[in-house]
Amino acid sequence: MAIAMEKQQRVFPEQVIEGKPTLYSFQSCPFCFKVRALLGSRGIPFSEVEVEPMKKAQLEWSEWNAVPVFVDSNGKAMNESNDILHYIDGKHGNLWARAGEDAEQDRWMEFSNKVLGKSIVAVIYQSFRSSFGAMEYVSKVDNFTAKEKFVNKWMGALVMKFVGKSRAKMFDEPPRENMKTQLDLMSTGFNGDFFGGDSPNGADFANYGILRSMQGLNGFDIVESHETVWAWYNRLQMFSGV
Repeated sequence: MAIAMEKQQRVFPEQVIEGKPTLYSFQSCPFCFKVRALLGSRGIPFSEVEVEPMKKAQLEWSEWNAVPVFVDSNGKAMNESNDILHYIDGKHGNLWARAGEDAEQDRWMEFSNKVLGKSIVAVIYQSFRSSFGAMEYVSKVDNFTAKEKFVNKWMGALVMKFVGKSRAKMFDEPPRENMKTQLDLMSTGFNGDFFGGDSPNGADFANYGILRSMQGLNGFDIVESHETVWAWYNRLQMFSGV
């Protein structure tokens, strides 16, 4: 574990933008929303670099080809979303247990990656039309060229349609029904207002980030119609400002 963390925490001070913690991300990335939500809840100013989804040229300086990549103001860099959450909390407040210290928090943080994250992909990218709608954001990114916008919107939509189908095959139910099932399951982990009880812990930010990425996209109505999850979602949105 120590070796893995040492590898994750490489130092790249030249990748820090404006002296602030810097998040290399896709605007629509669910795992990036985890990090934005936690930073927002702590009032931590940060810079953000939009990564071009196909070539990922903005990550050529690193060994990683997936977002989020978080570079702290001291240049320390890491790329696994739940590890980033633990790192930020440990440095800014230390309000919840670290990985391995709270089995329930660990369970639901893992759920965010292995179950919920895959479930939403199956719903959002269920068809080419919904995939194209989800990729529409690239046309609004100022630092992308016209060619990059075109390629990412059309090719990205096609690629993600196939990704969505592959994720759907991981579950026994069709995508929308599976999403409802997973929200029912997730709600059993709430310990009062949040997973963390009276205040959010790592499991709250991990799962909120996944669902926040759906807002405005195909399938978000499933979240809105789930009474327990929707109430929790709104509490997290107010808490984080994201």
